[in-house]
This record gives sequence, C-alpha cells and structure tokens, in this order.
Amino acid sequence: MSMKTEMWKFETANFRVVATIEPDNDLDLSWDNSGEVREKLASGFYEAFATSVRVYMRGALIGEDHLGGSIYERPADFFREHFGLAARSREDGKNYGSYFPQMVREAIGEARKAIKSMRAVNMRA
Repeated sequence: MSMKTEMWKFETANFRVVATIEPDNDLDLSWDNSGEVREKLASGFYEAFATSVRVYMRGALIGEDHLGGSIYERPADFFREHFGLAARSREDGKNYGSYFPQMVREAIGEARKAIKSMRAVNMRA
C-alpha cells in the first residue's frame, strides 16, 4: 500500500460517505514487548494503516473522522470485522464493538452539525 485506497463507500442522491486507508508510518509500538509485531510489519505479514471516513455533500467535505495505528494482516479485515460483528450482534442480541461503525457515526455527526450551521446562515444576494 503506497497511497490512499478506497475501502468502503455509501452514496445517496446528495451525500457520499467514503472510507479510505493510507500507510501509517508513525506507529507507537511501545507495547510490543516481544518484537513480534515489529518483525511481522518489517516482513510485510502485517500492514499498518490509518483510516479516514469522510462525508461529502454535493462534492464538498462536511464531516470526517480519522483513526491511525491500525495493524492487520490485510486492511480489508478492519472493515470485514465490523460486518461480522454486526451479524453476530444481531444473532445473539449482544453488542460487539468495532472502530469502523463508530468512525462512520462520528463523521456523519460532524456532517449533521455542518448542515445545521449552514441552515443557520441567512444568505442574501
């Protein structure tokens, strides 16, 4: 992975929510006491990336959320984890956590605030 990669999107007539990833080279691995994670990152077995979720309205960015420091064998697992957890939660009635849906909620919440503030501005020609 050498640049931003689109991993997920949701679109309506007026809005587009997009999740992208890009390499994260500014990791805090102080918790990796054994060095196993460092070794797997160096060998390419693991990938480190940052995720951004952005909300666009008619092409203009109106909300976003970011998370860095994710380490997975495959970045797609970060997103698949959410969908698997959501299905499992529905099956047994428990709530299993995942960062991705929270990121989407945060970005949409920011977008809603932006829209509300736009409506509060009285523009005259």
